[in-house]
Amino acid sequence: MNAGAGIGYGYNVAIEKLVEELAVPQDRFDQAERRYKDLGEFLHRDESRVRIYDPDVYIQGSFALGTPIKPTSKDEDYDLDIVVSFRSLTKAQISQADLRALLRAELKAYRDARGIKNEVGESRRCCTLIYADGAQFHMDVLPAVPNEANMRAVLSSYLADQALAEGAVAITDSEKTSTYHVITDDWPRSNPRGFALWFKSRQIEQLNERRRAFLDAQGKVTASVEDVPVFRVRTPLQSAIMILKRHRDEWFAERDPDLKVISVILTTLSTHAYAGEARVSDAIAKILKDMHLEIKERNGVSWIANPTDPSENFADRWEKFPERQKSFFEWLEAARKDFGAVQRFSDTNIVLNELARNLGSPLVEGARSRVAASAGSRVASVAPAAAAGASAPGLVFGSEDRRPTEPKGFG
Repeated sequence: MNAGAGIGYGYNVAIEKLVEELAVPQDRFDQAERRYKDLGEFLHRDESRVRIYDPDVYIQGSFALGTPIKPTSKDEDYDLDIVVSFRSLTKAQISQADLRALLRAELKAYRDARGIKNEVGESRRCCTLIYADGAQFHMDVLPAVPNEANMRAVLSSYLADQALAEGAVAITDSEKTSTYHVITDDWPRSNPRGFALWFKSRQIEQLNERRRAFLDAQGKVTASVEDVPVFRVRTPLQSAIMILKRHRDEWFAERDPDLKVISVILTTLSTHAYAGEARVSDAIAKILKDMHLEIKERNGVSWIANPTDPSENFADRWEKFPERQKSFFEWLEAARKDFGAVQRFSDTNIVLNELARNLGSPLVEGARSRVAASAGSRVASVAPAAAAGASAPGLVFGSEDRRPTEPKGFG
């Protein structure tokens, strides 16, 4: 069947309410924004040992893209990914290890100043701050230096648009032991800002439509849509990615967590597959149908290219761990089957009952409450008209067509 064809009313309602329940509240985004801006101000204070290097602090990852999802339990944290790019430093002036040490010292000072009890942690590429104030945040802070000139050369060698180099940075990686402690031009590369711009460009029509609605609701009719951050609205693409993330989390919960499909792969392939669908249900159908198409092969190696750096393979570990690739396709087939089996249903409760095993009962029950609340508000709004003899619209979700006419997956 064609992606999006024959999608039932009840399925549409269920998906919309599931996204509402899954979405991170806006006050969490506000809190995340305050956290990284506060860190930026701290690094620019008079006593800062890195102020002279002009640190630029900004978010990357799901919070920057507007695709984070609520943790499945209160014991889990929100991942807040931060970049600190030292704009007045170059790779010719400092080693990766020394840059990491500079940032780590300042983060320790920040920890003390803000009364954060947990020690500053460290991973392969980042330093980590874990808050203990009930915010459920941990902040992964990535040290970086500008790398646009190097990135332009790389893009030129691939005959790619050199404009993609804007915002490119070089980052630290403690596992690269041969280059980590020495001054060298050979640093790992990244471009979170470039990725965010690409993500926006792939959904610009739907994004700007929702930005305009947001500005209208705020009474800011003369403001530019570009002033509205991506995380202030929720597009069909963002919503589809959120739903697929939760399905992935639930599917891998009973399997080897090391084989779990990483978010950057899920997000990149979903964004490539998205074709401007205006409904979340249609976006999910199109993505699940086509998300495998951007997995290419280079010299016998499966390759999911970073949209801002064709030389980077997001699936680089698939060659060494082929079971990860196998798990990706097993999960994709499961998602196609699970969503395809109910997408023609008209009864919202039946859809939710079926999806509970794939998305988790707490999420589904929260969505069910939202459906009931929405139905109640609609009943209240049409009651005066009905009392006056007007013909009120039907409010029962899907009393007809309780079975899908063609209960198949996507194909």
